[in-house]
Amino acid sequence: MDVNPAWLKPRQRILQRDGKRISIRLEEEFWEQLEFCAKDEGVKLTDLIFGIIGDIEAKNRTSLLRIYCARWMRRKVVQTFLTKSNADIQGILSSCPIPCVIVTGEKKLIAQNAAFSEKVLGSLLSPDMWSDADTVIRFSLSKPIDRIVNELSAGGGAYVETNVSFSRGSAIVQMVGRFCMLNQRDTESSPLICFLGTLNKRL
Repeated sequence: MDVNPAWLKPRQRILQRDGKRISIRLEEEFWEQLEFCAKDEGVKLTDLIFGIIGDIEAKNRTSLLRIYCARWMRRKVVQTFLTKSNADIQGILSSCPIPCVIVTGEKKLIAQNAAFSEKVLGSLLSPDMWSDADTVIRFSLSKPIDRIVNELSAGGGAYVETNVSFSRGSAIVQMVGRFCMLNQRDTESSPLICFLGTLNKRL
């Protein structure tokens, strides 16, 4: 691949919101990607960047923005994979009456249904932040996700059940999750669908 020298040249930009000014120095390639991300999310570039960096120290801001770009691209790749699979993902999510999420092997939330947004995200985030839940909420399992994948791949059962928690700061929602494979043809890379119920009421 030919590398354009212009991509490697950093460019400094000063952004301002609510009386706060920040100075960011990034390679042009990342500025272009952030502009694309902002357009895709339907927000202004300034709002996107302030939302990503929060109150983080200045020396770590550029690293965080580069990581955001990489994670955004990875999420889009996974979403493309899902749309090309045989599973009717949107149909599964929209028709499920209980909270339900789709999880990657890296333990990332990449999709959720309305029940999950209302019952779980609603208690942790404001609605305008729901689309970025995977970058804001800590997702914890009582069983390692690679073990869940291995158990499903071994064909020991249609699902694997484990305790699940979603937290943001001191706020936490604890549930029980039932994990299933979305695409049985490729068990190593297949995302998982997880149906959620309260701890005192098994699925």
